[in-house]
Amino acid sequence: MYDSSLIKLLESIFGPDTPQDSLTLLQTAARAVLVFVLGVAVVRLGKSRLISRWSPLDVILGFILGSLLSRGITGHASLSNTIVASMALVFCHWVFTYLAYYWHGFGNLVKGHSKLVISDGKVLEAELRHSNISQHDLYEALRMHGVEDVKDVKRAYKERNGEISVIRAEKSSG
Repeated sequence: MYDSSLIKLLESIFGPDTPQDSLTLLQTAARAVLVFVLGVAVVRLGKSRLISRWSPLDVILGFILGSLLSRGITGHASLSNTIVASMALVFCHWVFTYLAYYWHGFGNLVKGHSKLVISDGKVLEAELRHSNISQHDLYEALRMHGVEDVKDVKRAYKERNGEISVIRAEKSSG
């Protein structure tokens, strides 16, 4: 089915699919490059938002993919199983994000939802406590948005990705 000389060449470069012995340094490097390229391709095909905006769903995928891909590089898992498992995880992520887009309740379940933490210049202590955000963290986030006084905030939310978004109060002219 496969040309044995091609298989021997690939095994000399990458080592066997599931190595029994230690890989050479060059085989480990070749596997690292191959797994990196295939990992990027799998994530791009899955249309993952791992770089742009992290939700809990994205974080879990990132951790699992990192662990899975590293095992393929070091030879603790076969290359074929590494790639198939990576593709399955990214497909599952794609399905979850697709369902979250069309079904708001599912989106809240897997990604969480925003919480109002400031309303009309007043800090909502119960929501801060529920979200495990200290006053220091809240004021830091406000400063990152260029806000020095909480009274200048109409609303602020702890978003699904954990960041604080700020809507400034309109300044009264007069």
